[in-house]
Amino acid sequence: MSILKRTTVPAIVAAAALCAAVPGTAAAQTGVSLVPWAGAYIPTKNSVSDLDNALSRDVSVIGGARLTFWGTGRLGFEAVGGYAPAKISGTTINEKNTDLLAASARLLLALSPVTNPVGFYIAAGPALLTRGKNPLDDDRSKTDFGANLGAGFRFALNQSGSTALRLDLEDYMYNGDFGGGDSFQNDLVTSLGLSISLGGNAGAND
Repeated sequence: MSILKRTTVPAIVAAAALCAAVPGTAAAQTGVSLVPWAGAYIPTKNSVSDLDNALSRDVSVIGGARLTFWGTGRLGFEAVGGYAPAKISGTTINEKNTDLLAASARLLLALSPVTNPVGFYIAAGPALLTRGKNPLDDDRSKTDFGANLGAGFRFALNQSGSTALRLDLEDYMYNGDFGGGDSFQNDLVTSLGLSISLGGNAGAND
């Protein structure tokens, strides 16, 4: 009986310690970060025409935020939102802002461990673009659905990686009507952001 007690007590203590450690380990392997960012909004198809108007979509500034979740593997998830004045000018209208709101929900794939000092990743997901003003009708807004493809680098600023610089390139692809009917658009967004940890640390991807 004494031998059984001497064997059972350490086993129970060890099991309790293991159970207490598991939640802490899981939490430590989950990375959540907020990334304020700013950059350039670049329409690759910047000339839009119809029978009466020749419109030009200009390069403009854009800014927003990302909420990023990294798990214990190479996959992550990110919600992105941004605003750009998205200026448009033409032969019959003065330069005006169309107040573009761009949003996307992206899956992230890390091509190098997110715990590395320098990380590289690619991303893809659905996107939504809303213009508060139509180029030819200020009283009519327009919402388009499309896709977002992107790639980026993450540069840790400290040993823990709780803060980092992010350099991102995104391509918003959608059918948009800027006065000449719906046509396929490729709008590029290049941005620099500051990643701030909100809790936990991303786990190794190996």
